Amino acid sequence: MPRAIRTPQEATVLIVEDDPSNMLVAQKLLQVAGVKPDHIYGAAGDPLPLLQGELQGRVDLVLLDLHLPGKDGYTILQEIRTDPLLADVIVVALTANVMLPNVNHAQEAGFDGFISKPIDGRRFADWIRRLLAGEAVWIIEH
Repeated sequence: MPRAIRTPQEATVLIVEDDPSNMLVAQKLLQVAGVKPDHIYGAAGDPLPLLQGELQGRVDLVLLDLHLPGKDGYTILQEIRTDPLLADVIVVALTANVMLPNVNHAQEAGFDGFISKPIDGRRFADWIRRLLAGEAVWIIEH
């Protein structure tokens, strides 16, 4: 498990999501969880330019949609994990595809957690707190 360093109020989070509605929901839920609005960033596609550029060393948690145009979430995860400056960032799969083989594949690929869509807004803040405290969170719900 990567570093466990922050409370939601101290954390910087990057949401990688190509659906604008899902992006907005995740942003709002992060704010409810205590993440400051100016510490929430979004990317509709490949987040590597942001992570290796203006956000380098600043992101604590990445919520990564598995199905993106261009690169999928698994490819992006491997690129994050092979970059020494990003290897300890907490990366959580965020997807509506919650069949057990997909969950197992995400675990084997090296994700730190899995949150199914639609996101349960009542429990999301707890999941974020636990992830930032260094726990693995694997939530599979419909």
